Amino acid sequence: MAPWREDRVEEIIWIEGEERPADGMKYRAYASAIICIGWLAFFLLWLFFAADELSIYRNIAIIFLSLVVAAALLGALWVTYGMSIGMRYAPQMAEAREFRTIRGRIIATTALWSAWAALIIIWLYFFADGLSGYQNVAVFIISLIVATVASSLLWRRYMGRW
Repeated sequence: MAPWREDRVEEIIWIEGEERPADGMKYRAYASAIICIGWLAFFLLWLFFAADELSIYRNIAIIFLSLVVAAALLGALWVTYGMSIGMRYAPQMAEAREFRTIRGRIIATTALWSAWAALIIIWLYFFADGLSGYQNVAVFIISLIVATVASSLLWRRYMGRW
């Protein structure tokens, strides 16, 4: 087991010889702020200069796509940090059989919701103009229910009896 060291000034505990966790977190926090400010700038510029030329559904699709891209960037940024912390403090956990099955479920759930978001964006951009607002809301709700049920089935083992 690695020796622990405690920093009394900042009240941070880390393993000696390793990078302090706060250092990696600081850069990710800066990057997160830049991503959020960048998304907000895109959103405002889009509304001011480009939104009038497209239908409301296409505008929603583009804004939703920009949110998905920002969320993917933030997710990649923080998942790598969380995995590095996990590997640093509990490396034996990565070899556990239970962890591998959970990791597979996390990947499947991420793929499922990414596919759902892609389908909604495609629907809004290419097909939503041909239907009424109520029909588009119905398509959205039905797709959300299907994705939720599929996601629940992936995690059924951890949900107990239902």
